[in-house]
Amino acid sequence: MKRICTLISVLLLLSVSFASAKGRTDTDGRVQSRKSEKAMRKSEQASRDSVSHILAVDAIERSDYIFKITSINTQRGRIEYVNANVNFFLVEEDLFTFQTSTGFGGGPNNMGGITTKGLVKDVERSTDKHGNVTYTFRLVSSLLNANATLNVSGSSNSADLYLNFDRGSGSATMFGSIYPKESAKLYEGGYM
Repeated sequence: MKRICTLISVLLLLSVSFASAKGRTDTDGRVQSRKSEKAMRKSEQASRDSVSHILAVDAIERSDYIFKITSINTQRGRIEYVNANVNFFLVEEDLFTFQTSTGFGGGPNNMGGITTKGLVKDVERSTDKHGNVTYTFRLVSSLLNANATLNVSGSSNSADLYLNFDRGSGSATMFGSIYPKESAKLYEGGYM
C-alpha cells in the first residue's frame, strides 16, 4: 500500500510538472506570436507611412497639394482642434487657397472663418539628416501676407505650417497632413 501511495505521488508530481511546463510553452508561444504580430503591424504601418511621405513630397514638388489642418496653435498658445475638410491650405502651381472655418456659419466666407486666394512666391526646400523636409515661401493675397514654413515629417505625411503675418505681430502654427490635391475632398466657402 505504501508503494502504491508513493507511486501515485510520483505520478501526480510528474503530471503537475509536465502540465506546468506545457503551460509555459503555450504562454511563451502566445507571447512570441503576439510580439511577431505587433512587429508585423508596426512594419506595415511604417511602409504605409513611407509611401504617404513620398506621395506628399512629390505633390509639394509638383505644386499640386493640400495641407489638411487638424489643429491650430495660436500666438497665445491655445490649441483649437478643427475639421480638416473645411480648414486647409491648398496649392495649385503658384496659386494658393487658405481657408479657416469653425463650421458654425457667419464670417466672411459664410463658414465661420476666412477663405483667401493669392500667390505663392520664393519657394525654397531643405532636408535634414532624418529626412524631414522643410519648405519656406512667401504668401501674398488681398487678405493675407505672410512668410510661411511648411515642415513635413521624414517618416509620414504629417506636417506643420507656421505663418508669420506681415500685418501686426501675429503668427499661427497649424498641424495636419499633406495629400495630393486630387485625393482630397474639400468644402470651400466664399473668398475675399
